[in-house]
Amino acid sequence: MALNVYNTRTKRKEPFVPAHPKVVRIYTCGLTVYSAMHIGHARTYCFWDVFRRWLEYRGFHVISVINYTDIDDRIIANAAAGGTGMLDHAEQVIASFRADCRALAIKDYAAYTRATDFVAEQIEAVQALIDKGKAYVVDGEVLYDVRSFERYGELSGRTIDSLQEGASGRTDATERQRKRFFADFTLWKPSKAGEPSWDTGKEAWPSGRPGWHIECSVMSTSTLGQHFDVHGGGIDNLFPHHENEIAQAEPLCGHPWVGYWMHPAHLQLLDEDGKPIKMSKSLGNVISIPELREHHSADQIRWFFGVTHYRSSLAFNWQLVSEASKGFDKVKRAVTTLEQRLEQAPDEDLKIPVQGSYASLRGADQAIPRERESFVYGQYGEASARFIERFIAGMDDDMGTPKATAAVFDYVGELFAGGIEASDDVPSLLAAYRCLTRHLWVLGAELPNARLYPELAVECVGGAERDNAGGGREAALAGVIDKLLELRQEARKAKDFAKSDQIRDLLKDAGVAVEDTPKGPRWEVS
Repeated sequence: MALNVYNTRTKRKEPFVPAHPKVVRIYTCGLTVYSAMHIGHARTYCFWDVFRRWLEYRGFHVISVINYTDIDDRIIANAAAGGTGMLDHAEQVIASFRADCRALAIKDYAAYTRATDFVAEQIEAVQALIDKGKAYVVDGEVLYDVRSFERYGELSGRTIDSLQEGASGRTDATERQRKRFFADFTLWKPSKAGEPSWDTGKEAWPSGRPGWHIECSVMSTSTLGQHFDVHGGGIDNLFPHHENEIAQAEPLCGHPWVGYWMHPAHLQLLDEDGKPIKMSKSLGNVISIPELREHHSADQIRWFFGVTHYRSSLAFNWQLVSEASKGFDKVKRAVTTLEQRLEQAPDEDLKIPVQGSYASLRGADQAIPRERESFVYGQYGEASARFIERFIAGMDDDMGTPKATAAVFDYVGELFAGGIEASDDVPSLLAAYRCLTRHLWVLGAELPNARLYPELAVECVGGAERDNAGGGREAALAGVIDKLLELRQEARKAKDFAKSDQIRDLLKDAGVAVEDTPKGPRWEVS
């Protein structure tokens, strides 16, 4: 059993074999920070988060880097429109990006690089490309000669010949005269009056600022080395950005520069009738992360993303997310049921009566997950083992989250059929609880109770901050519901059925379904 991923460069699924057997180095193209993150970005960055979580589940140590393009024409324009400095505007958007990532339970990266922190390295790289005959200077601007790179178009399939065929009308006459070839792109450009400008020490191109493509080539190699394992971003980065990155980097670093290129597909916004519409700020239909979180929890959103494969376009409207959330509610109900069955158990009983073994001492087919022994113990052990194998097989097939979510759903069905609602077998219930929440965590749905699974709870994004924001609020509301149910029980004992029914109807109107069981009332958000 081995992980296979689709490599955009080779156009096929390949066994995932990083340069180092234990370490994976990943570079992800981040935001150009002229405006905040939206749902399209969220789909992309949530995929990269799941990819990292899966690698860690498999025992890899991941060094992940993401960048911010913090100097750009749109940043300059938006800063001027908002009456702020360019740096100030960029840093405000960066702060909102970090907050939005945490709101979606996206793990922190190892490094967040800013393009303006690597200008000296970019100047050095541009000069090296000039020296190698890959770039030329026109009126203080440095342009990359794409025809000098024989493999141009290998990643995207857009070869130089195909670009020539469709070149009519793409550039104006002035630009054609300035460039050797219409597809040549900017490595360095002179700054306009009032714009930030860096001195280069070069007579032919003495000052200015870097072009977009050279920024990522330099930031990735500066932080991860001249050859690293995975480079990606959204599918919109494929051409021209990633194609141009390769053309710049491989003359300096060698071929292949990157082992695997991976590209999540677009999110397609639909109207209420299910028809595709363009997401546009001018149309007022760009959905921000705070707006998304007003409607759905991070766990629901992550589940919604997971039911569609990352290389398939993801249709989005509020109805589709709500429908996916209903399926997730059954999964969450299983987690809640297990918690309720375990909450009265004393601390000394909350342990699995079998000792775990080190992963490196187990056979290859049993090495993952690290906590396997604590998952496959007891009454539900066989169901858990089957589930784990299905989950791994799905994820190993090019990050097949639809297969993994289906495995979760079926596992939950087996747990209910196996009697978790009535069982008093604490070790068996705890093993199932740990197994379920651990695999939901891989998908970005973070549900572990700190008392029942402290080893996983500390891995949840935001920790106490997350609890105080979303989780703390939910816990407070749950406490109110529990208190109302206590009052209802007291009313029933006193045969005050009018008051009992009033409390039940109040909860029902608030969207809380109450079920009376031999063990007492059980509730869930309906």
